[in-house]
Amino acid sequence: IFSFLFSCSDTYNQYENNLSILKETVFLINNYFENDSVSDSIIANYYDNDFVFNYYPVDFEKGKRISKSDYFKILKSMKLKQQNLNIFHSIYLPGIDEKTFKTDGSVRVYYGASIDVDTTQVKFSGYQTINFKNGKILEVWEWLDYTGVFLNLEKNTRYK
Repeated sequence: IFSFLFSCSDTYNQYENNLSILKETVFLINNYFENDSVSDSIIANYYDNDFVFNYYPVDFEKGKRISKSDYFKILKSMKLKQQNLNIFHSIYLPGIDEKTFKTDGSVRVYYGASIDVDTTQVKFSGYQTINFKNGKILEVWEWLDYTGVFLNLEKNTRYK
């Protein structure tokens, strides 16, 4: 019984630590788009060097993967184009190991966000599962309606 209780406690503590890291990262990303006091290199410190971002746009049933450097190129490009990303609502839950179905310290998040371009704001919802390694974000899987977001931006702005 004690072994079970300690293993649950360890996993819960790992989840709480990872959740804290994720919340700090979201705070920094929001500030990155609002002002120049947060650089992308500060945010990059929260990500493992082997970081991979997985997402599932239309016609890619197995998804697409991008590296840490490509992920940060996208953030920089958005900021240079004066596109403002804001994550304004999050529901965080413990993640589970895909083989054992036991909590493993990963974090799941349902979130609401917006992208502002020119005078247009497009709001959307998404879901992510996030794995960590040594206190850094290692891998993200994200599901959201990318096509709907981009079509809405194209329709209402000079988005290119």
